[in-house]
Amino acid sequence: MLRSLIRYLLGSLRVEVTGGDVERFLNLCLDAGILLWDLRRLPERLRVTLMLADFFRLRPIARASRCRVRIRGRYGLPFLTRRLRRRPFLLAGAVGGLAALIWAGSHFWVVDVRISGPGYLDPRAILAVAAEAGLRRGAWKARVDLDQVTQHLKSAVEELSWAVVRADGTRAVIEVVEKGAVTPPDQALCVHLVARKSGVVEQVIPYQGEPLVKKGDVVQTGDMLVECALRYWAGGRPGVIPGMPLPPREDLARTVVAQASVKARVAYRQYYEYPVTEIVKEPTGRRYTQWVLNWNGRSIILRGRGPVPYGDYEVTTRTISPGQWRNWTPPVEIVIREAQEVSTRAEPVSVEELTERARAAMERRLAWMLGPNDRVLAPLRAEVVQQEGGYAGILVTVETLEEVSAPLEGPMLSIGR
Repeated sequence: MLRSLIRYLLGSLRVEVTGGDVERFLNLCLDAGILLWDLRRLPERLRVTLMLADFFRLRPIARASRCRVRIRGRYGLPFLTRRLRRRPFLLAGAVGGLAALIWAGSHFWVVDVRISGPGYLDPRAILAVAAEAGLRRGAWKARVDLDQVTQHLKSAVEELSWAVVRADGTRAVIEVVEKGAVTPPDQALCVHLVARKSGVVEQVIPYQGEPLVKKGDVVQTGDMLVECALRYWAGGRPGVIPGMPLPPREDLARTVVAQASVKARVAYRQYYEYPVTEIVKEPTGRRYTQWVLNWNGRSIILRGRGPVPYGDYEVTTRTISPGQWRNWTPPVEIVIREAQEVSTRAEPVSVEELTERARAAMERRLAWMLGPNDRVLAPLRAEVVQQEGGYAGILVTVETLEEVSAPLEGPMLSIGR
């Protein structure tokens, strides 16, 4: 295969030898070290193939053997390049089309989110967290580490029990499973609804089961909200004075899968700490570039030999590769490392700016913590609680209205009424 590649790059000719002493012609070529292949003897003529560079050495051999040599075919890159020079627009169109195809195939154009579980997570929150790790629509595949995106999702979103990110052509698929995800149970099972967060109940809408809380009740994480049972009054519905509460229903009718909408006010308090001074780096304009060719596990420095001549600098790396074609990745790439000299200085940061940073950080946290039907009840409150040792501590508080019920499969509980 390597020999065929060399012949294509250097060019070869298919020639026809007629007249004279053909055997002497072959012997003289052998003595001169001219490589001939694909020999075919025809009546009164001989057809052979040879390298383009050896063709110009045939004149004295043909004269000595009284043979005549005619060119019957031209093959290889030199002749292709010569033909393409006559059609520059065709060459430009082919190169541009190939470059556009490679460029389009090396990016993610669709990012899908598939969530399994109760449905408390908003797909937009998953997309926002994935974008923090570099996975977004239009991202270059070579710059996106799917394993790193998966680890970032698991560490940033506490409600996830499992996550995986995979590439399907130009589509990135994010598959996640929420904590507490349960398979839809059979009607014979007993599935309660419990509180997944602490808060003050604002609304209870029962669909199936016996609600155990009402508006204004304070619930803690894990408290029972709706029991998986339907109950009735023994002896029929009792008569009561208007305005008085009904007596408890104690006789069990049947067990069901508890279903209800329980919304509660949930308070969040988050402490953030920031330095009151920041190190600001400014580029000086001086750059040092190094080009490295990686081919089959080998690295060849094309430009920029030696260490970086700056004391303080920042390095940016770009990788140029042909891109993946189906299941084959070319074993060659060019890595461009650019070191930019920077100067550093300490700059004070105002308390107002630190407060805005803490408020923005809390808003990003709420973006993936709240569901599609949850909302923030009041603007975020941020206050500086301490400022010493070069750091400022900021406490951010916010109150939200959220769906706090979550299913819990288990036996019937004996609950006093």
